[in-house]
Amino acid sequence: MTKVDDIQENADTCLKFCGPCLTYPGIEGEALFCARGKSSAPKAKKGCNCGICDIRKKYGCQGFYYCINGVCE
Repeated sequence: MTKVDDIQENADTCLKFCGPCLTYPGIEGEALFCARGKSSAPKAKKGCNCGICDIRKKYGCQGFYYCINGVCE
């Protein structure tokens, strides 16, 4: 597994999956949690799109709910 690169291309891809996610906190400027870490906003687990995300597949990330659990390691 490789650390997820915090680049604009990945951020754009991320929003395709995080944007419609029921757990996504919707805080402006927050995304790419698998690279940047968990969200600053409180949230409840309401479903997770990380499992179908192209970034997760590309980098071989394990787990889900990066907005809650933090970076992909």
